[in-house]
Amino acid sequence: MLYDLTKAAHLIALFVWLGGMAAVALALRYPALIHMKPLRAYDRAVSSPAMILALLLGISLGVQGGWFTSAWLGMKIVLVLGLSGLHGALVGKLRRAVQDNGGDAKPTGGLFLFVGLALLSLIVLLVTIKP
Repeated sequence: MLYDLTKAAHLIALFVWLGGMAAVALALRYPALIHMKPLRAYDRAVSSPAMILALLLGISLGVQGGWFTSAWLGMKIVLVLGLSGLHGALVGKLRRAVQDNGGDAKPTGGLFLFVGLALLSLIVLLVTIKP
């Protein structure tokens, strides 16, 4: 029962985190300062804490399942660290865009969406089949 509740909380935190990342990537792809300032505040208050919570709950699941000796979990951890780095890069670009007052904001973010989706797909594949 505790494992199932932990897994549900992990997935909820993951969805919130990735939803925030997708919103930032889309805001950078179609830059408009009016959307970037509230999105930056949202990331600080919601998306970043959700990322930390998802990571902590993921560690808890690994401990509960006894999977830290499994190769698939090692691969997943590397991919999750990549996803976390991608989040950091997105937030950094968003911060710079807000500081520049959106002056000469050039559309970016398309590559971030693709890379994030690829990382997420690989993570889901690893968790599902546990090779």
